Amino acid sequence: RTEWWYLTGEIEDEDGASFGFQVTIFRQGLDANAPRAGDAPLRARHALAAHVALADVATGTLHHAERLRRMGAGLAWASEVELDVGVEDVTIRREPDGRLLVSAGAREAGFALDLVLAPEKPVVMHGATGVSQKGPERGNASAYASFPRLAARGTLTRDGRARAVSGAAWFDHEWGTSQLGEGVVGWDWTGLRLDDGRELMLYRLRRADGSPSPFSAGTLVSPDGTSRSLAPGDFEFAPTGTWKSDASGAVYPVRWRVAVPSAGIAGTLAARIEACEIDGRASTGTIYWEGPARLAGTTTGSGYLELSGYATSLATRF
Repeated sequence: RTEWWYLTGEIEDEDGASFGFQVTIFRQGLDANAPRAGDAPLRARHALAAHVALADVATGTLHHAERLRRMGAGLAWASEVELDVGVEDVTIRREPDGRLLVSAGAREAGFALDLVLAPEKPVVMHGATGVSQKGPERGNASAYASFPRLAARGTLTRDGRARAVSGAAWFDHEWGTSQLGEGVVGWDWTGLRLDDGRELMLYRLRRADGSPSPFSAGTLVSPDGTSRSLAPGDFEFAPTGTWKSDASGAVYPVRWRVAVPSAGIAGTLAARIEACEIDGRASTGTIYWEGPARLAGTTTGSGYLELSGYATSLATRF
């Protein structure tokens, strides 16, 4: 029923200015039945939404745009056999050579991105061979695969000026129908590219009282691309500092203590920009926090942090 193609990354332009970016496309299945004879060709069977965001590290500002279309009529599409998905001017497509081509317009927010992403490691399957269990009941799971480290090159256009950019990105593809177990209202997620060549993904499924669900988990990827799953007892992912949104009143944990003792990882993860709340109520109906973050400590690295379910519960949506 629910599917998303999720891309985040960090880039710099030729002047050394740093940016974080997010390009996400969501699909919501509206009708599980096969088309019937006589159905109207524009009948809404799937709705697709896109969120595009640019975090300007120098100014500490976030710029974002959203799209919402029913699948069909050339306005929104998602291939079932290859990575080829789009909503209007926001598209993600994989080429035969394995590169990902990303084009994301955000005219109302004053920017556009055109990127070529080259995977530097094989695809990673999270959980048990790609099935990420998120609750005790049948169906409380999602299929979850990632390219955790992609070399990014392309163009960032801002206010009519095109500039060359380069950096690194993380790509997730996840889908399922009733992912969250009973009592889970949201999640905290991070995907980090460590400076020693490893990648770390952690998610903390959060219950209404703020405590983590025992189905929280993670994945650690070695420099050679092999990976191992992390159970809740294998890692620490605990909030240490917050930021409050003036717009929604939500309080987001934007500083975290991160540790994987068996891998020698221990440090503090902090948002590079605190004001990264995204109001997606006009498309997905959700408000969440999404922004670039850096890890400092015995292990260093950078990536993205996602915080959901703080402004409104996600219990009925996933």
